[in-house]
Amino acid sequence: MEMSALESLYRSTSNRKLTLSVCILAVAVAVAFLSIFVNHFTGLSFSVSWDVLTAHLGGHDYGVYYYDLIVWDYFVPRAIMAVFVGAGLAVGGVVMQSMLRNPIADPYTTGVASGASFGVALYLMLGFALIPTGNYALSITTNAILFALIPTAAIVLISRRKNMTPTTTILAGVAVMYVFRAGTSIMTLSADPDAVEQLYMWNVGTLVDARWDNIWIVAGVTAVSTAVVLSLSRYMSIMTAGDKSAKSMGVRTKVVRTVALITVAVMTATIVGYVGTIGFMGLIAPHVARILVGSNLKYLIPCSAACGALILIACDCVTKFMVSSVPVGVITSVIGGPLFIILLIRGAKKVWY
Repeated sequence: MEMSALESLYRSTSNRKLTLSVCILAVAVAVAFLSIFVNHFTGLSFSVSWDVLTAHLGGHDYGVYYYDLIVWDYFVPRAIMAVFVGAGLAVGGVVMQSMLRNPIADPYTTGVASGASFGVALYLMLGFALIPTGNYALSITTNAILFALIPTAAIVLISRRKNMTPTTTILAGVAVMYVFRAGTSIMTLSADPDAVEQLYMWNVGTLVDARWDNIWIVAGVTAVSTAVVLSLSRYMSIMTAGDKSAKSMGVRTKVVRTVALITVAVMTATIVGYVGTIGFMGLIAPHVARILVGSNLKYLIPCSAACGALILIACDCVTKFMVSSVPVGVITSVIGGPLFIILLIRGAKKVWY
């Protein structure tokens, strides 16, 4: 009888956590929908934006090219991209923090961002592309993705030869980051000012390049990667107690850690390749989710994804009200820094220690 009551309580708690995640995601989708009508610069009225949206959802154009371009080809993909990018970076942050057992780890910890930045700098300043595509935007994206994967690949290869602790992995990522940053800095010293400006805008992170032909790539990779880490959530939760304890329970820690790191690297590299390095998303959202649902990855991963989607789409809405065009990465950094300090002081310590 007592056991039955405990099981009922556990199921009730689990249902509440999953319901909370769904509610947060629903709010994120609602904000994304409303963000389509936030157009401070274009001056389009709500009614015109609504007519354009309903016309396209009905299977035909609105009829005015400028309105179609702004609402359907620009604002709608941007809103969708914000949801998936925010969710992907948040999921990456959860996995990295759990696998490395470090509350300040994020998807860029293994040097993904610095590698991607180096790849972009190579193309912008030297015209070098690992895979020549003949398309300017595609070459930048391809370089960013491929070079972003190099640091993680190096860490995985090293770990196969030598047992790497979470601390060693973080230090290896920091070392790789500085190597790539040094290379990028050397190139910028004698580069064309326009190329340096483009690199800066890319490094800050922006959603303005979201288009119908690239949002599905980011969405697909994010969805598949999230499904993979969710399937590993039980093993990763056990590993947070330490590798020795996990091995005694039959968990193949090396395999789980390698698969998780590669999955996060591929997802983060794809996201960074299309939108640049949007900071703090993979750091803030997991901490907010931990306060809401605890540290069990079965609930933490979906809740973090929902929180990340909501935070990024809200930040993107803020950029649309700014007097001048401001990349969303600036807003996430401005908000993320103070918010992270508040979370650490008020709540995160109780969850982590």
